[in-house]
Formats: sequence, structure tokens, C-alpha cells
Amino acid sequence: MPRRWDDRALEALPLRLMIVALVASMSVLPAAQALSGFEDREFMRRAEMQLDRLVTASQILTVQGPGNVRTLSLDFTSSGRLAFDRLRVGDRPDGPNASGVIVLLNNGARVTRLAMDPACTLCSKDGSVFVSTQPAFDLRLTALMENRTILVRLEMV
Repeated sequence: MPRRWDDRALEALPLRLMIVALVASMSVLPAAQALSGFEDREFMRRAEMQLDRLVTASQILTVQGPGNVRTLSLDFTSSGRLAFDRLRVGDRPDGPNASGVIVLLNNGARVTRLAMDPACTLCSKDGSVFVSTQPAFDLRLTALMENRTILVRLEMV
């Protein structure tokens, strides 16, 4: 039996193509938002993990005592909407944030860790708060004794 052409299918083709294009365009925005949300969650996971590494290294140096040194590579870069603004570590040896490690984010939020078990006194090379606005850098941690207190000094390498 021979096939017959049906011209009605040709007339409906542009309408079907428009419907497919409309549905595809409507799904692009939710997919982009989902990807951005995933990138933000991944950035937060990496930032928390790096803060934990920094706190752990500081605590190990405090236990090991003066003269010990560690170098950490920290990378807070982000490809999502949520991004790194600055890193603040420690304070004066008698300051209120002497054991604090804080990442400030571009939306005003912050991620905080405390080096409390064992307690660590963290400070910059000049004895105050260490601040970095670079999202990726190497950090040298040095344990030293000052006024019968073990300090962990931080400096960029």
C-alpha cells in the first residue's frame, strides 16, 4: 500500500517548533539558578574546610611548641554569586578574637571558627589581626613563645 502525504503535518510544524522553543527557554533560568546555588554551596563547603585546616594546623603548632612552622595554601576563589571578601585571623595576644578565624563574604555573611581545644593565640607578624583581601594565597604559621605564652604568628608567603 503506497504512503500518502499529509500536508496538515507541515502546517503544524512551525507551531510545534515554537512550543518547543518556548518550553526550552523557560527551563534555562531555573537551570542557571540551580547551577548558581550549587556553586555557592560548593564555595561554602570549601571555605569551611579551609578554615578547619587553618584551625587544626594552629592547634598542632601550639601543642608542638615554639620553633615549629607550617605553610598552608588557601584558596577562597568562587565562580558563583557568593564570594570571598576578606579573611581575618586572630587579634592582639590579649584581644577578644585571639583564637578566631573569620571569612567575611561579599553578601555580609561570615564563617567563623575558633581554635579553642587546645586554645590558640593567633596574630599577625606585627602582633595584631591578620587580614587578607586576596582570595588565594600561601600562609606561613610559626609557633613562638612570648611572655610565657605560645603564639602562632601568620604571614603571607
